[in-house]
Amino acid sequence: MPLEIPTSLRSQPNQKVLAHLECLSAHSDIAEVLINAVKPLGAVQIFCPDYAAYRYVGVSTRGIIFGFAVGMDTIAFRLDVRMKQRALLTGAVACPEVGLDWAAVVHGLPDDDWPKVDVPFWARKSYCYARESEW
Repeated sequence: MPLEIPTSLRSQPNQKVLAHLECLSAHSDIAEVLINAVKPLGAVQIFCPDYAAYRYVGVSTRGIIFGFAVGMDTIAFRLDVRMKQRALLTGAVACPEVGLDWAAVVHGLPDDDWPKVDVPFWARKSYCYARESEW
């Protein structure tokens, strides 16, 4: 049974993200990568409107969505300007459809010669940005 989006997430900083995610799904493999990356971070809320239907998975702290998993191969994080620039320089893709401070750090299946993306690193940077910023 689908869940309602928590009231705490229905705030202005999350509006574009929620609108974008509304009809998207996430494969359990990519969702698991995101969930494992945020486990050590502390005050994180994980939300999926319908696990049985493989809907998107979002992560938040302090009522701010700071990451999500969609499709079979995409994990995106909300990053400050400096970290977003670093992410883009190392292969991330901008996500202007959800906001200027978002980058998809995993956006495809790398071949054997491509370095693995450090999802826990980007999760930690995004989590800190969400916790330390004034929204």
